[in-house]
Amino acid sequence: MKNNISNRLVRFFRKIVPYNSRIFRILYYMYIRQNSISRLKKKKAADMEIQFHAADHCNLGCKGCDAFAPAVKECFADIETLKKDLARTAELTGGIVGTLTISGGEPLLNPQLPEILEYARSCFPNQKLQIITNGLLLERMSAKFWLACKDNQIIISLTRYPININLEKIKEIASAYSVGLAYQDDTDIREKTLAFNPLDLSGKQDIKKSYRLCFMSNRSFVVENGRIYTCTIIAHIDYFNKFFNQNFVVSERDYIDIYKAESIDEITDFMCRPMPFCRYCDKKNRVSGLDWEVSKKDIREWAE
Repeated sequence: MKNNISNRLVRFFRKIVPYNSRIFRILYYMYIRQNSISRLKKKKAADMEIQFHAADHCNLGCKGCDAFAPAVKECFADIETLKKDLARTAELTGGIVGTLTISGGEPLLNPQLPEILEYARSCFPNQKLQIITNGLLLERMSAKFWLACKDNQIIISLTRYPININLEKIKEIASAYSVGLAYQDDTDIREKTLAFNPLDLSGKQDIKKSYRLCFMSNRSFVVENGRIYTCTIIAHIDYFNKFFNQNFVVSERDYIDIYKAESIDEITDFMCRPMPFCRYCDKKNRVSGLDWEVSKKDIREWAE
């Protein structure tokens, strides 16, 4: 109940207060600090949002993307590895999670997406299952895709960017196939803006402070190639390293191997503590409410 009231208040302020205003920045940091203690509390599997990426590249390429998609030429998930990881995650959680998300990059780029959705539903038969998409491809998706969404009760969670898509047509198609359409990040209220989440190239940040001030920590987990991470930045920093010739280090203490973990309890215990990688994240200097732009692939979009 307390969380529901808090979420409604946050949504209310997002609606009336501009993201780039001083008032919003103050309210945001008050909210983050208020919830920082909860980041240190151990979660139950039923409270976890777990993401699997169907594709790491994207057809939009937002400036400062947390998954570094602008630095990825083309990378589809290996479907057999993805299926294996889905099955193992279901085994560990007993098939019970808060939300299972198929994301990216842009997941709709993957031609095997209907098969991925069907398999994900077979692993998690009764849980909330959603796709996060920018919507650019929805009008052109095949009947096979829409039927996979309908038959497997997939929610399409649309992030509404300031781009040219026919939202009314998308709603019409979704309705015709009886597919649920929702909005990501309150973008039914206003179009997507950007935030600058600066990486510290020197790695000198206080890991405890960075972890507590991070909206991703102990909240949304990413499973990739047999590993579960507390955030998408750690999971995909290798793309940044290669593109910009950097050396952000991911150690074995920054993730858990889901095939070595003996229980979900072991994973949730691990995730409620700061990671060594948190030393690279300067969360105190995060800037919200920036105008949305396509990436110019400039390192300054991500790093100080």
